[in-house]
Amino acid sequence: MILSCGVQMVGCAWMSARGDEMHEFEGRTAVITGGASGMGFAMAESFAGVGMNIVLADVEAGALKQAAEKIDALGVTAVAVQTDVSDEAEMDHLCEVVRERFGAPEILCLNAGVGGGGGPTDLLTTRDWKWAVDVNLYGIIHGLRVFLGDMRKRNRGHIVVTASVAGLTSFPGSLPYNATKHAAVSVAEGLFSELAEAGSELAVHCLCPGVVSTNIHTSERNRPKELQNPPGEEASRSEEFAGFMEHLYESVSKPGQVAELVLQAIVDRRFWIQTDAYYREAIAARHRSIENDTDPPARGSIISVYSS
Repeated sequence: MILSCGVQMVGCAWMSARGDEMHEFEGRTAVITGGASGMGFAMAESFAGVGMNIVLADVEAGALKQAAEKIDALGVTAVAVQTDVSDEAEMDHLCEVVRERFGAPEILCLNAGVGGGGGPTDLLTTRDWKWAVDVNLYGIIHGLRVFLGDMRKRNRGHIVVTASVAGLTSFPGSLPYNATKHAAVSVAEGLFSELAEAGSELAVHCLCPGVVSTNIHTSERNRPKELQNPPGEEASRSEEFAGFMEHLYESVSKPGQVAELVLQAIVDRRFWIQTDAYYREAIAARHRSIENDTDPPARGSIISVYSS
């Protein structure tokens, strides 16, 4: 599905406040996977605020249509392409739409992600692991495969890889998520070094948020049928966890706050983007254990710092 809508860009208070440093983005294009909700949609709003064309890619058709209409109402060109980032052919199609309409994007946000299977590792299924890897890692791999060549030829722009604080340290009870987010950090770091060694002007940014008030905790709604586990006790635990997360979201970062950090990091050409200080000591403790060749520190779940 492609939904295209657009009118002439109008004045933006945010651009006026930011001045010339934001003017360079006006009329250029941002592509955002997982763009129909959460951090992806907030990034779209942020980029629209500085006059960019917005291409939203998401697997959820209804949410995608609504998101495109909201971006269109901001007075910029909005294009929505229903896309399963785990599917090579669908990512090829997304790239073709962008290339034909806009050429190479100025900003590419490889942001689509799922929570993946959670719980004790011995209870996880191959389907849990595959779902997390397909979306959280192959979504990035496919995005780089289809867009990176055009962006390198133009020798400018920004690639934002959404990883997680779970890619900088590891938490119990979420091993598929941890593994894919560590991989995302590794891809971003490796690409940064590769481009720097080649003397490229293309910038790479690694977004490592903590808990943000998005709907990732209900991402089971988008799990493909062939990767779903039989219904049972795991489903009830997921419902309890979702209820807890809804309560927790009152005290964590909001998507709009994260989007502001992303835009500023792009302007500053800064690689690391972290959303809060809750996990600083956990990350430092992990690094110390590596440097000192000691056991990694045991810790609670990714949300335990908020409930302690």
